[in-house]
Amino acid sequence: MELNRQLPITRQKLAGKYLPFAILGTAGTLYALSVNRRRKTAGSSHAKVLKKIDHGTNVITLEWEAQADSYRVYRDSELIYEGFEPSFADNELTPGTLYSYSIESLAQGEVQKRMRIQTTTSVNHKEKDNVLEDLLITTIVAEGQISFEWEPIEGVTEYTIHRNGMQLEKVTSCTFTDRGIQDDQFYTYTIKARRPLQRSEQVKWELKSLIANAVGAIKKDSSTRMAADEEFSITKRIGPIRVLLKPDRPHSISNGNWQLRYTTFLKEEWLKNPNAASGDQYFKGDHRSFEPDSSQYRTRGEIFIDTDSQSALLSKSTGITEAFSGNQEPVESAQATDDGIQLEKVLADDDRIKFILKHSVSNPLVVSPAIDYVVCGVFYKDNEFDLIGNHDQAPEHEIYLKEPGKDNWQVIHQAHSKGLEMMADPMANHNWRYSSFTN
Repeated sequence: MELNRQLPITRQKLAGKYLPFAILGTAGTLYALSVNRRRKTAGSSHAKVLKKIDHGTNVITLEWEAQADSYRVYRDSELIYEGFEPSFADNELTPGTLYSYSIESLAQGEVQKRMRIQTTTSVNHKEKDNVLEDLLITTIVAEGQISFEWEPIEGVTEYTIHRNGMQLEKVTSCTFTDRGIQDDQFYTYTIKARRPLQRSEQVKWELKSLIANAVGAIKKDSSTRMAADEEFSITKRIGPIRVLLKPDRPHSISNGNWQLRYTTFLKEEWLKNPNAASGDQYFKGDHRSFEPDSSQYRTRGEIFIDTDSQSALLSKSTGITEAFSGNQEPVESAQATDDGIQLEKVLADDDRIKFILKHSVSNPLVVSPAIDYVVCGVFYKDNEFDLIGNHDQAPEHEIYLKEPGKDNWQVIHQAHSKGLEMMADPMANHNWRYSSFTN
């Protein structure tokens, strides 16, 4: 399979190869770990347009500034509150579900202001492998501004905010407001962060962090921080404010037929096998950059989602792994099995369909770590979606989405390889999330 460029490093070999370096750096690394234990976490705060928002498993409570005679609250297009108090609790909701609200402020019966809020109910038991899966994120759209508020990620002290690929600023609180934007434009915001490796079992993650730091210290094109830091990216695609704040918005219903494409590939043309005793001295790479329709790849998994029939189908394939001699003459080739690409836990209810895609595929020619990733996808009938995943920081990962009735691919996530040794178990992963607020 396309893992032809993967390094033939087993976990035992990894430990044996790097353990001397780990021992040499033990004192410094353990000191760094003790510092990491004491690292503060960025504090939570509420966006100014909302005074308070509470998330329960079955209830969302909203409180806003008193600035009108009366108020109306809609969930999607359904009127659920009309009264004089600037607060409302929406009950009997589903845990871990995305909800959209519109709050209207009225004076003498006329709407003076309107804002839209997209947020999520909490869950009883949070996902441990990817903290972003159950992270509470709130998006608030009002005239001339877009605001975000998110639940703090333990161990993260600073977040970098990007809009349409350009960095805006860094924040130490878990809230951000962008003002003065145009009301007829789509905007894509990404919140980026990183933290030292953390796990629920203290001793386990300290050992992983120790090994990862050692690997980073000896890899000439890497760094200790790169190997030992988890990365996080939270992306939200926002529709035009003019559309989101439009009164009497039609309730958009999807016609199904979403297509999600996840591809892994090797950007290099050739990769040298670090095992000098092997006859497979080189592996052929895919020799390309990000491209959704490329036929050169290590693995590809595609999910076809139909929210009408509430079904999700998987199509999967792997590339050919080719090995060459020191003179770059062909030695052998093989295709990895696609058994490690599995669609699991397809669940559906009246408003959404949810699935989990799991991937673990190894080089078919040599013993090596597998390319591992997991994606959880939730697609709603109102055309909104929420995708959450994590993956090894190697090789290249690219994820695209084709919306109903559209022919073009929307970029969901692209990640460059940080070295094939990053596929080994002790190394830090990249955690990502991409959701929409466009209707």
